[in-house]
Amino acid sequence: MTALDDYFVGYGPEQIANVEIHERPDGSAVIEEITYKPVRIFEYQPDRSLKELFGEDADRALEAFWAEYERLADEEND
Repeated sequence: MTALDDYFVGYGPEQIANVEIHERPDGSAVIEEITYKPVRIFEYQPDRSLKELFGEDADRALEAFWAEYERLADEEND
């Protein structure tokens, strides 16, 4: 089994918006709004149900997931 078989990575339904104001030397300003959906990480259970992971468990699972994804992409390109 690989990390791709063990974890499901998706995006939450909620959107988060960050607004930043960048002041220019001439006194004017630019407003920048960045909207994103947070990443959610789930672990497949033995019965194939999903359990959401948080904190360090989620970080480790996401690192393993992307490492496996990159390994497979490298194999495909070789």
